[in-house]
Amino acid sequence: MQKLFSVSCALLAFFTVSSVFAEETVPAPAAASVAVPATFVCAEWKSSVAVDTSALNKLQKNSAGDKPASGLSYTKDQFVVLLGKNLAKAKEMLANSKDKLPKTSEGKVDLKDVTLNGFNLSGLNFDNVDFKGSEMNSADLSGSSLRGASLAKVELEGANLNNANLSFATLTKTKFIDASLCNASLANADIEDAVLRGAYLKDARLDHTKNIPLNIFQNAQAILHFGLPVPPNN
Repeated sequence: MQKLFSVSCALLAFFTVSSVFAEETVPAPAAASVAVPATFVCAEWKSSVAVDTSALNKLQKNSAGDKPASGLSYTKDQFVVLLGKNLAKAKEMLANSKDKLPKTSEGKVDLKDVTLNGFNLSGLNFDNVDFKGSEMNSADLSGSSLRGASLAKVELEGANLNNANLSFATLTKTKFIDASLCNASLANADIEDAVLRGAYLKDARLDHTKNIPLNIFQNAQAILHFGLPVPPNN
């Protein structure tokens, strides 16, 4: 069900389905009956997937190093190696030298179908990057900017997206199973058919987010205010 709404996270957290879907008269979760974790789980995130260093080393060997010859652009494999082995350099390239990175036919940075499971990608600028079909399970993307990025059909199971900016991103059929998106912004993003089962969305921004699942509206108070995980879809 597609709904567009422009309320702040704080307001949305306290608006339940009785106010958004009044005609369905689904009772709101009672605050007194919601069990609030003693220590909030989003603050305790840690990767459950180790980076496959042997695969990364093989990729580096096959791509003839981890950087291009003078004056040439990085290949996709070379940039994946850089992301896995030299975070500071990768951050600098994304911030200041995107013209040296691999591009799609649409001119976006091309990271389609790459494997970044367990990678530390915290605080990087991935605005308008194309990740379609990639594996990023248990990756740390906390504080990263993914504004306008394409993460369609990306696997982000158990990933850390706390404080990430996903506004205007394409998140169709993205798998956020058990991912942490505390304080993340999904404003104006499209989450059609995204899998959010077990995801944590405490204080997440959903202003004008498209195709929000009905069960998030129904459990808004528990999910956005108390930080309880998103229940299975109805």
